[in-house]
Amino acid sequence: MRGPENTSEPGPWRLVHVVRRKLPDRRLRWISISALALLALAFVIVWTTPLFEVKRIEVTGTSVLTPEAVAALGRDAVGDSVLGADLDAIAAAVAKLAPVKSVDVTRAWPDALSIAVTEREPYMAVPVDDETFLMVDSEGVVFDETSTAPGSIWRVELAEPGPDDLATIETLIVLQALPSDLADEVEHVESPSPASVTLYLEDGRTLRWGDGSESEQKAEVADRLLAGGYEHVDVSAPDAPTVS
Repeated sequence: MRGPENTSEPGPWRLVHVVRRKLPDRRLRWISISALALLALAFVIVWTTPLFEVKRIEVTGTSVLTPEAVAALGRDAVGDSVLGADLDAIAAAVAKLAPVKSVDVTRAWPDALSIAVTEREPYMAVPVDDETFLMVDSEGVVFDETSTAPGSIWRVELAEPGPDDLATIETLIVLQALPSDLADEVEHVESPSPASVTLYLEDGRTLRWGDGSESEQKAEVADRLLAGGYEHVDVSAPDAPTVS
């Protein structure tokens, strides 16, 4: 009498079972290898094919600057692969231009780079002479020179305007803290020193503000004294104002 078959012994059916079990793993392996090969091929094509070379530098957002001046800072990338272009280096070069507040550099497939510029907005016009004005933004940065001053911005006399100049800093603090009704009356401003910001009103009166400290209290005192009809008001020390 024969006993039960020993299923552990190799045989034709056992071999078929092993092959069937291993086939999906091999197929997955080949699919993965093929996918990686395709990715590598695509990378090589993008990196080396003339179709994906940088041919154009597109510039948007300029007004003070010309698009050509900005595009020139990315000209070293022309002829290189779009994929290999050093966007950070181009952005850093553009950001050094005084009128640029911020910049964003991106790839514009298949053959261009895009430079989107946000320029500084004028906040103060500082006269250099009768025909020249420096444009200064709300951070104190001098970024342009023009022959006329826009009527919508402050006209301020400063010796050395700039973001590190104390007189510029205090003037900005004062102007940004002025109540709107008082601001509307200001014709121009003179700031010979950080503690001597003086407002010249449209009706000919003067208001010496001093530095940018205690602006809320100074505004209250100035409003009361100007309402009294005084020609010259000094609120640089709001607890002890002077008038004449």
